Amino acid sequence: MTKANMQKPIAKSYDKIAKEYTNQHGYGEQLSIPSLKTFLTFLPIQAKVLDIGCGGGQDSKFLTDNGCSVFGIDVSKKMISLAKKFAPKTNFKIANVMKLSATNKYDGIWCCRVFQHISINEQDKFLNKLSTLLKKDSILYITSVVSDKNEDYEAFDSGNDGLLKKRLTAKSFKNLLTQRNFKILKFSYWVGKKGMEIFAKKP
Repeated sequence: MTKANMQKPIAKSYDKIAKEYTNQHGYGEQLSIPSLKTFLTFLPIQAKVLDIGCGGGQDSKFLTDNGCSVFGIDVSKKMISLAKKFAPKTNFKIANVMKLSATNKYDGIWCCRVFQHISINEQDKFLNKLSTLLKKDSILYITSVVSDKNEDYEAFDSGNDGLLKKRLTAKSFKNLLTQRNFKILKFSYWVGKKGMEIFAKKP
């Protein structure tokens, strides 16, 4: 299944669980705040930030409230609707990052809980696209699900409308960034070592 073909099931799945998901990942206890605070330390004042897969706008709002100019995108109409209500000062749009113009470049990209839905065959194109959207010396924050098999693999989640979930080893995850000449500023596990995150600098 190509990235374009995957957009519809991803949008459908998150439309279905929009309210439940936002309650779990931000409108209650926002688990990403420590990572957001670290992200801010790497950014210039009034940084221009792209939030990919912004969901209900929780992370975008935090960044906006801390002085960033944020553009939040998501393929889910319901998520964007919730985001606009939750963070009215932030610019949100229903959009696929692969279709964004590279003429608009950012000081930082926040890509949380998105990369796991990008297939292994498509992940190189995805990361190359992110690189074109970043300014020189800018910051990329990206997360992935940790593989429990000591190898990279992907599977479709039968419990969530067949949504693809990819799992990577830490070595593979890091290599995907360093192969593109990104400098890894920080790597860590999170969510009980089920997930991992990277803060990386584009040269």
